[in-house]
Amino acid sequence: MHKIKQLLKALKWQRQIRAAVSTQLSLLEGDSLFALGGLTEEEENALVALVSHSNGGQQEEQGVVVEFGTLFGLTTLLLVHHKAPTQKVITVDNFSWNPFGLTPALHRDFTKRILRSAILSGSLELADMTSAMFRDKYQGVVPYMVFLDADHSYQAVQEEIMWAKKLGVKLICGHDYGNPSFGVTRAVDEAFPDGVEVKGMVWWHKG
Repeated sequence: MHKIKQLLKALKWQRQIRAAVSTQLSLLEGDSLFALGGLTEEEENALVALVSHSNGGQQEEQGVVVEFGTLFGLTTLLLVHHKAPTQKVITVDNFSWNPFGLTPALHRDFTKRILRSAILSGSLELADMTSAMFRDKYQGVVPYMVFLDADHSYQAVQEEIMWAKKLGVKLICGHDYGNPSFGVTRAVDEAFPDGVEVKGMVWWHKG
């Protein structure tokens, strides 16, 4: 019995080691910005322009900004820093995935530390739940802007867009448009047959 337990433990660690090595190799071979959840400079500039969108020279100060997909909070902080002073950012993530293989608990704690100052100031709310759970229970004001960068499957993006459109969100945008690995492009094109604007892989549609 003792040997069986040792064998099971060894197999468990073997799987974890293989997963860690595979993750490290994919990071070394891939795009570091993607691994960290960051945007290119072109994409950052586009997102800053969107979140600070002006109306007659004045920032739009109605509603909140909702972000689906926090990861480590890099894009979240960009939204916080460039929103209107009276706006609030709500970022949604259940910390079920990260490119480094961190446990959900460690991932959650690390991201909360990065976002701590913004949360304490009241300018940011971290909703620790799935996108579907957040959408089902949301009863706040109509968001001014929704940024989609969580689950990139066709169905998930389609459902998030439908939710935003049903609420009457003025500005719906997201990331990874044109990425052939995801279902984002198909979902966006079907939701907005009149077309969307794109910079890099950031896309948006103004209602």
